[in-house]
Amino acid sequence: MRILWLALLALGASSPTFAATSALKPLQPLIDATPDGGVLKPPVGVYAGPATINRPMTLDGADAVAISGEGVGTVLILTGRQITVERVKIENSGARHENLDSCLRLDKASFSVVRDNDLEGCLIGVDLRDAESNVVRRNRIHGTEPEFDIRGDGMRVWRSDNNRIEDNVIIDHRDVLFEYSSHDKLIGNVISGGRYGTHFMNSSNNLARGNTYDFNTVGLFSMYSDNLCLVENRIINANGPAGIGIGIKEASGLTIENNEIFGNAIGLYTDGSPFDPGSVNTFRGNRWAFNAIAIEFHANNAGNVFERNAFSNNYSDVAAQGGVGATATEWRGNFWDAYQGFDRRGRGGGDTPFEIYAYTDQLWADLPMTSFYRASLVFEAIDFLARLAPFSKPRLVLRDEEPATRPPSKPPLDCGSTDDALAR
Repeated sequence: MRILWLALLALGASSPTFAATSALKPLQPLIDATPDGGVLKPPVGVYAGPATINRPMTLDGADAVAISGEGVGTVLILTGRQITVERVKIENSGARHENLDSCLRLDKASFSVVRDNDLEGCLIGVDLRDAESNVVRRNRIHGTEPEFDIRGDGMRVWRSDNNRIEDNVIIDHRDVLFEYSSHDKLIGNVISGGRYGTHFMNSSNNLARGNTYDFNTVGLFSMYSDNLCLVENRIINANGPAGIGIGIKEASGLTIENNEIFGNAIGLYTDGSPFDPGSVNTFRGNRWAFNAIAIEFHANNAGNVFERNAFSNNYSDVAAQGGVGATATEWRGNFWDAYQGFDRRGRGGGDTPFEIYAYTDQLWADLPMTSFYRASLVFEAIDFLARLAPFSKPRLVLRDEEPATRPPSKPPLDCGSTDDALAR
């Protein structure tokens, strides 16, 4: 048989095709038989996709029903209004990136609810396309591919507004990606083991509140996305050469409040932000601890305000690339564990400003190739001598005029405190 097959290929014959067969019963006939507004509770078992729901109804798997794509295409598509999918296991989509094969796709769906489902073994977990005013809640979305290059996104939100994505667990996918989407709310999710925990790309006026980001390469990233509200998130263990807790590039009008940014290679990386003249990015009430670098500036942009933050146990609190400082940034009443002043007036603020200067210990910020020797005995010795008898005037990195002498209490939120904070 093998010889015949090779002979056919040698003669230029086209490859034979084999009809796909499945031992699973298809789910689509059961969907088609359900009346508008009805509830479909399939008998216990595994059903074959793909399947499409295009009218108001409820699919309830009662934690006993699975839909398998059997490795081809998207498993379940919702298109229409007022559709509910709950307590279903959805698995084994195709792996075609150009087709965006997914466990579940909301394609022009609106006012629909996807909750308490288990999505596994799919290229993309949940794909929202031109989808508006939907709820995606308490789903478990688990990737399978070990390499980032061949993973798909745990959740992809494209040109989709006013959606609420809440209390999901998204593990070992590539990104949770928002593109050209606005007024979406990402609340209380656990996102772990990915590349970008959440990436806002050209997506403004969105809220990320109370999410946990753990062991992602980057926790939260805002690129060309304005007026984001990033509050009360916990962002930890973004490590490796590209590890960043929060990254912002050419983004304006951000409010970043009461987050915990712990144990990252870089807690915050900012490049060209704010981008719009006259706009302000506000960082208030955040806790930055145990990071290699708490804040790293790519440029000395005006319009960033840091107030009532707490910096403790970081190797470096603030670094600036390329010989620039962070003097254009406003620093107001932050707590710095490296501050050595007193509060003789008893007002909770230091009597003298807190200042960071670039001595020899900041050489690695200007020459990245030397970062390998950061914290080495050689650097420590050179730095001690430079501080004892400097050969040149050190560069001022920042000045906080009245630093806090104890970690400040968390301030009230300026955004994201209610569900209606951004848009109804």
